[in-house]
Amino acid sequence: MTLKRAASAAGLTLVLALAAAPAHALFGDDEARKAILDLRARVDAQIRRIDEMNARLDRIEQTSRGQLQLQGEIDGLKQEIARLRGQIEVQSNELSQTQRRQKDMFTDVDGRLRKFEPVGVSIDGQNVTVDQTERRTYEAALAQFRAGDFRESVNAFQGFQRSYPDSAYSANVLFWIGSGHFALKDYKAAITTHSTLLAKHPDSPRAPDAMLNMGLAQAESGDRRAARKTLEDVVAKYPDAAATQMAKDRLAALK
Repeated sequence: MTLKRAASAAGLTLVLALAAAPAHALFGDDEARKAILDLRARVDAQIRRIDEMNARLDRIEQTSRGQLQLQGEIDGLKQEIARLRGQIEVQSNELSQTQRRQKDMFTDVDGRLRKFEPVGVSIDGQNVTVDQTERRTYEAALAQFRAGDFRESVNAFQGFQRSYPDSAYSANVLFWIGSGHFALKDYKAAITTHSTLLAKHPDSPRAPDAMLNMGLAQAESGDRRAARKTLEDVVAKYPDAAATQMAKDRLAALK
């Protein structure tokens, strides 16, 4: 039973009890009626007060229930936000790691690709583009020649020819192969190689030296007539070349 109903019932019981009792048992008739009316008024006032308090209590209870419900929702939202923040932190960390891995991968791939990218080089005063591996292979073979390892140098340059038949280094490769043969006193191979250079690359800056080496190889092999003819061609075709003076000196020795 609510406070309102309890108070109302108590007040009604009291009023009925007073109304049923003989008036003279308590007061005179006028006094009894007056007392009953006064009591009834007070009871009614109390009942109204109780009703007001009950109404206020109802409002408070409703507000409290609403606040409790709202607080529960707020707590639930806070928990969900905390959970989502945790997920975001985990995902952000995973994203950061993925980005680092991708960056490392791209850097590695870029580095690998750069090893195969063509590079600009100067070959006998001409700027050309060659493959990086091609350049390294050529330079390694040339280093062997300069170190005096002529046989291995010839083998390396011949391997280069097989790998890069159309290389911008082709004229130089033939020159160094012919020079290697000459250094190894394989004059026949030297003559053949230098002759090939002159046939394939007549305008090469190496042509005067190749023709001079061919004439010297012919002289060393005992073919003085061929040597003289070749050396005379050097003087006639390349009057301003450094090889021309050596050709003249050798011609003088052949007479």
